[in-house]
Amino acid sequence: MKIAVYTCVLNEAKHAERWAESAKCADYMVWLDTGSTDDTVALAVANGITVHEATFKPFRFDDARNAAMALVPADCDVMIQLDADEVFTEPDWRKHFDANPGHERYSYWLTNDGGSWGRVKRQNAHVRDGYRWEHPIHEVIKGSWATCHLDEVVIEHRPDKGKSRAYALGMLEHWSAEFPDDARTLFYLGREYKFRAMWDKARVALWRYIHHDKATWGPERQEAYMMLAQIDSRPERYYWKAVAEEPARREPFYYLAKHHLSRNENDLAWSMVLQAAARTDYSIYTTHAEAWGEPFDEFFKKVEAKQ
Repeated sequence: MKIAVYTCVLNEAKHAERWAESAKCADYMVWLDTGSTDDTVALAVANGITVHEATFKPFRFDDARNAAMALVPADCDVMIQLDADEVFTEPDWRKHFDANPGHERYSYWLTNDGGSWGRVKRQNAHVRDGYRWEHPIHEVIKGSWATCHLDEVVIEHRPDKGKSRAYALGMLEHWSAEFPDDARTLFYLGREYKFRAMWDKARVALWRYIHHDKATWGPERQEAYMMLAQIDSRPERYYWKAVAEEPARREPFYYLAKHHLSRNENDLAWSMVLQAAARTDYSIYTTHAEAWGEPFDEFFKKVEAKQ
């Protein structure tokens, strides 16, 4: 089995050596540079990465990723998209792929170093044919679902916290206006407005998303309702709408418990935290880190002490 690790990059000199060290047991390491003005290209080449260069106007992440994927050598059996600020946590990660040949797509674990989400399943490992990146920002790869989960393979996201994300809002506004039929971009626009405390715009975008005829994925719709709850004076109604979208998810029950505890409604808080604890699936990206592991355990004890 031949394995390639690839991505598109822009001004990632800081991560070139670490990325190459993490990916080095692959047969191919491929970067598509999209216009770096720092030492990205030189450092990547010095660390054994094959670098191609191209520009995209206007820039779209899906176009760049598809181009990077096309530059992977044709004899590659499995290609893995690994962002420049991500690393495999095990040096000999490829042995798990070698032990499970013949699958079209693999899933594995993605963790976030100190971020708002915890440990989720990702499926960015696949054969070449039948897969394509879609959406100009917050892109996803479309194709057949994974048929093999590699529980031992863990990738950790280690972002440069000093790197600006200022580009995100402009891109989301541009592409949401350009493609109003793209519900996913509208969802992320609402989320970006919320992050920036632009409450009125966040409400409008999130409501537009919820009523969009293509906004059909339950976990994302649930997340939209939870964001509305967090910027509303009457959050309960939105948290219950979130529960209705995906009753098996923990997060809305956790936030309901926090809401009731803040109002000294201790019996209701206890009921909600028990509901939260009974839900154990944290495999998708809408997982909130504070609702899992040690933070949740501490909160559970705090609510329990009120009984």
